[in-house]
Amino acid sequence: MRKILSVMVFASALLTPSSCGLLQTNDAETNDADSVTSIMTDEGLEFTELKKVPLPCSKELLSAAWKHLNSAEPQRGKTLDYKQHTPVFFISTDLDGDDCPEILLRGEPPYAAIFTYFDDSLHLITHVDYSQIGLSITPDGAIIRSGNRDGAFQSKFIVLKDSRIALTGESRETFSIQNNEMVSSGTEYMLQRDSEKQKVSKEEFLQAAPAIRGTYIEDIEGWEDFRKP
Repeated sequence: MRKILSVMVFASALLTPSSCGLLQTNDAETNDADSVTSIMTDEGLEFTELKKVPLPCSKELLSAAWKHLNSAEPQRGKTLDYKQHTPVFFISTDLDGDDCPEILLRGEPPYAAIFTYFDDSLHLITHVDYSQIGLSITPDGAIIRSGNRDGAFQSKFIVLKDSRIALTGESRETFSIQNNEMVSSGTEYMLQRDSEKQKVSKEEFLQAAPAIRGTYIEDIEGWEDFRKP
């Protein structure tokens, strides 16, 4: 049963991406004959097909870009070291349908990154920069980052257009302890177009947000072995 993620998740701050098996990895066997990667949720939603496309650049170029990724800040005294945790699996696809590929890369959990390739160059879209985070893909090709940080549950969506980030939005729910219970202190909503980030209402956020359900990349089928020649 594959796991799904909602952009609008209001959960206890004690919930982490690894709880309830959310980030347990079941590595799919590689099938080079497959031309389609399927995502299916556990709530009766239709399959979403991510068509595989040829890898647009060399694995050496991807490995070099991967090694330059690092944590934004230490987590529990440790940073994520992408130099020491090389890629293991990849999927080359086209998330926004512009005929320019996006490349999903995974190493040992929680290491993961998503790149895009256009103008003969590789560009980073996002990556796991701290361990309490999960990346997922919605049926319409948007990317979601979600997890706990600084005592809050954060969920951020990324919408691509022409292989570039066209829109991002973030919800941040904070929590407090009242009468020995963890309760929500409220949720902030942000939208960002270009370089401008603005606080918005829940209604504005929902109008701009993509399809709310996504599948964690660890549960997407069709991964290929990056280590193979």
